[in-house]
Amino acid sequence: MENWFDQKRLLVISVFLVLAGIGTYVFQSMMEKKEQEGKTALYKVQKTFEEESKQIPEADKVPGAALDVDSRFSKTVAELNAILKSKSVEERALYEAAFRLGSLYLENRQPEKATIPLREGVGFSKSGIQRASVQYLLGTAFEQANQAKEALGAFQDGLSQNVEAMKGEFLLALVRVHVQRKDIEEAKKISSQIGKDFPGTKLSESANQLLKDVK
Repeated sequence: MENWFDQKRLLVISVFLVLAGIGTYVFQSMMEKKEQEGKTALYKVQKTFEEESKQIPEADKVPGAALDVDSRFSKTVAELNAILKSKSVEERALYEAAFRLGSLYLENRQPEKATIPLREGVGFSKSGIQRASVQYLLGTAFEQANQAKEALGAFQDGLSQNVEAMKGEFLLALVRVHVQRKDIEEAKKISSQIGKDFPGTKLSESANQLLKDVK
């Protein structure tokens, strides 16, 4: 009787392990499919962007010139938005699409429009460096749109991700925003921190210059 019970238990465990293995295989296959579809979609976007870029007259390609993204890159924008609405790609592709669309708007001085996909990008980020990177762009977009409170929140969250390579840039951004908010005392505190953490660097010089400019 005991042997029968043991055999039955082993059979149940074996069936469970087989089903678990099938489930894992199916899940991995689905993830691999999503990953491939995401890569394919982003590759198509890159090609579309290159084609639309070729159609821009040389006279409009002056360094620093702002282009109307929705009209000059209409197909690129449509494809990136399609990825963001898709349920068949992995979150890495969603993050990349949000990051690229936000960057495109930001580079062409349309910060208000940039905030929309960049907010989504924050939600799609899965690592500290991903979140810090998109928060820096989001904070910059808010800053350029004169939304200092929102910029402050984005930069503070980005700094809290403890990405050492970005620490100085976040601190300098906080100085700028506090100056924009006319919170000079807080700007001085952060500038002092930059001086201690990054002595003799352009970061320190820039922070000091920001404070000199408000005097």
